[in-house]
Amino acid sequence: MWRRYPVRATITDAGLPVIAVTDAAGVAEATTTSFADAVGLGLETSTYSTTQGDLDDQGTDLTLGVHNTVSGLDMGRVVSESIRPDLIIEALCSGGAAENTNLVLLVNTAASAGGTLITDADVGTADMVSGTVWCISGANVGLARPITTHTGSTSFTVTVPFPRAIAVGDEFLFVPYSPFGTGGAGIDGVGNLQGTTLITQADASIASGTGGEVVVCWMALQGRADTKVYFTLADHQLRVTTN
Repeated sequence: MWRRYPVRATITDAGLPVIAVTDAAGVAEATTTSFADAVGLGLETSTYSTTQGDLDDQGTDLTLGVHNTVSGLDMGRVVSESIRPDLIIEALCSGGAAENTNLVLLVNTAASAGGTLITDADVGTADMVSGTVWCISGANVGLARPITTHTGSTSFTVTVPFPRAIAVGDEFLFVPYSPFGTGGAGIDGVGNLQGTTLITQADASIASGTGGEVVVCWMALQGRADTKVYFTLADHQLRVTTN
């Protein structure tokens, strides 16, 4: 299902979450940290204009050459949106605020015979509890576990052991997301995800539970440059409640 909405600010990229803004003048792109009062997913770009001469009296945009109507009435420049509240959005995971940053690679520095401890200073200080860690090299390659303890700049601990011992040199990747807890959907059914600078990808370097309200559905845990997270917008205008 899609509808057209008047824009309050320029929509720079298709495929971005679009929100209702507080001054009721129209819709705008979401921010990196908030998807509050989401209207849907923008299907195109649109340039905001307050110039009287940009539209004729029939609602035709004289600059862009398109007829802009909402419910049959001219409301200025508009953007087409998919407004389904159950729409699942795919986002590439970036290892930083900038788009297309590789995820942080962990190289284990202390053996864990019990398969529960991954040690590397590169785990950083952003709290990843309720995130996910997975093995890309070593005896546990292809296996993932939820992160249950994060000791800053030291290690991750998992409660459910990896089935085989974790050796020195084994390699892992991690993201702050999961389909449960602060990483995805807690008791209130809401998790969090923060966008990158241009809001085109997910910033996987931030603490779990940081960013806009989402429900993480699943993840494609792959390599440093092609891991993806899939989510719905939790604070959507067509849901029963919004914040």
